[in-house]
Amino acid sequence: MKVLLNLLPERHKAIIRKRYYDRFFLRQTIIAFCIGVFYLGMLGSIYFIVWQNRKVVDEMNASSREATTEAHDLSKFESTFREMNALSARSDMYYAGHLSWTELLTLFDSLIPDGISLTSLSTKEYQVFLSGTAKTRDDFLVLENKLKGNSCFSDFKIPVSNLFSSANVEFQMDFSVHPDCLKRSFDL
Repeated sequence: MKVLLNLLPERHKAIIRKRYYDRFFLRQTIIAFCIGVFYLGMLGSIYFIVWQNRKVVDEMNASSREATTEAHDLSKFESTFREMNALSARSDMYYAGHLSWTELLTLFDSLIPDGISLTSLSTKEYQVFLSGTAKTRDDFLVLENKLKGNSCFSDFKIPVSNLFSSANVEFQMDFSVHPDCLKRSFDL
């Protein structure tokens, strides 16, 4: 058998009960406050992460827009360069197809020895008609050998009458020029 004796007066019982409930509610309030602070901290950190992410996305969008404008400018420059290169290629083809008799004259300048003076130089298509005066027959023969030794010239027609005199030789000769030797050379 159990006997319960409660010797505390009612007033003390009420105080003890009140303290018990006060502690219970204080604990519950502290726990609720901690949970609230924890949730606020979580929300704050989530807000900070979202803010940082938004900032990074805005910076990426700005750099993307800048890169897009730069890429657009670059493509404009590339198309301009392509157009200029095409124009340059067309003009190079135009110039490459034309004959440059300057190349022939430069070649003559290097081949004609001292003692030879040219009085006439005429051309028709790829034929060259040359006449002049040589101080001696040997000077004329040196000129003839140099011209025949050059790969740009062929089909020589040299009259035998050029060799009749030994001094002040008046000569004439006809020969063909290879078309490749008359093309302009471009150093790019």
